[in-house]
Amino acid sequence: MTQDTLQENVRVLVVDDDANIISIISEHLSNIGYELVTAQNAEDARKKFSAESVDAVLLDINLPTASGLDLLREFKSERPEIVVIMISAISDINTVVKSIHEGAYDYLVKPIIDLNQVNLRIEKAFSEQELKSENEALRNELSRQSEIPELQSRSPAMAKIKDMIKTVANYDSTVLITGESGTGKEVAARNIHKYSERSEKPFIAVNCGGIPSTLLESTLFGYEKGAFTGAAKRTRGLFEESNHGSIFLDEVTETNPDFQIKLLRVLEDSKIRRVGGTDEIKLNLRVIAATNKDLKKMVEEGHFREDLYYRLNVVNISLPPLRDRTEDIPLIVEYQLNRLSDRLGREPFNIDAEVMEQFQEYHWPGNIRELINVLENAIIMSESDTITYEDLPGHFTTELKSQSFAPSNGNDYQSAKTEFEIAYFTSLLDQTDHNITRAAEIAGITRQHLYHKLKELKIRD
Repeated sequence: MTQDTLQENVRVLVVDDDANIISIISEHLSNIGYELVTAQNAEDARKKFSAESVDAVLLDINLPTASGLDLLREFKSERPEIVVIMISAISDINTVVKSIHEGAYDYLVKPIIDLNQVNLRIEKAFSEQELKSENEALRNELSRQSEIPELQSRSPAMAKIKDMIKTVANYDSTVLITGESGTGKEVAARNIHKYSERSEKPFIAVNCGGIPSTLLESTLFGYEKGAFTGAAKRTRGLFEESNHGSIFLDEVTETNPDFQIKLLRVLEDSKIRRVGGTDEIKLNLRVIAATNKDLKKMVEEGHFREDLYYRLNVVNISLPPLRDRTEDIPLIVEYQLNRLSDRLGREPFNIDAEVMEQFQEYHWPGNIRELINVLENAIIMSESDTITYEDLPGHFTTELKSQSFAPSNGNDYQSAKTEFEIAYFTSLLDQTDHNITRAAEIAGITRQHLYHKLKELKIRD
């Protein structure tokens, strides 16, 4: 972390019972650009540590009413990441060792002849923290990259998509991945990153629809100290965090027009500006976006910017729904059973041939995500090493019955119609988590009509 960054980013609490020491250190650090908070006793130090959002503490060991070591323990207990540098007039090796053992970053002996040592120690502490954080993030990302599955498939349609992923990975062009919810858009994006020259750099996935529109810009672009209430220090956004790597913007259609303008500028200029800032920050990263909506139609209807659409849709990868590649289901099931069994601590599972046949005949509205949900539920409920029809979740078997509905032998038309309606509306409620408004929309009827039907069929009081 550079000194320029620290000038607007670090608030230092100086705790010493000697007013002259506080004055000398405070003046020196203020002239460099640090913000200063001071305290001459333990009680005041505790209050200001909790209230002032400090980033570093210069702490005298010998205070009038408490030991600096006691304060050190309290501060590190409350905020383990806080940088604390101890100060003492006594150069005692045992005290130094004890301070470091309790979590102090460094130890300075008074009188401090070279005041530059104070800010140099602070800068070094933050640089090491940042490097440690980056290394940890890289280790975590590399670990995740090693676990990224290939898109499980044997169908011709998916074979073309896998070839396309490997081809586009060699270029930095923006990619738009489209497809229904649950088709594996993030897995495809991670594979693009995995096969690219950026594979050892960060991959950050962002669900744009899961972040309130008021926070999206600051989350992605970062913000300067004081940009808004609660912005206590400069914070890097996810675009900066993914610099030299890839950022995946899922549900990009959920962004508002103001943000779309800013995103367009980022894609055109490869620069961002933090909220509340004036400086432009140059970036070098790959942008991959995704949506489960008809983006071209949204453009035509005026719900999405046309210029951003063309900027995002340089390369389009359209993932087919699971119902259009049923030959891939056995392969996906096998892979997911092994993965889920391992995660849940169960022995490897098999699947009954009849169940597999039903899986391949089912329409899978939730695609691979729904399939994983059904398999995980079945593994948990199964008492053997083979998943049978009885192990499948109730809502899913209801869906199966609804899809392959055939009236019971001997039923007249009215009875068959009633039987079908009970199965249909029960399945619909399960599918929408009993959201009446959503269920009515899917059924194409009014809420009042749906309520009447549920009561008539005795599905609901």
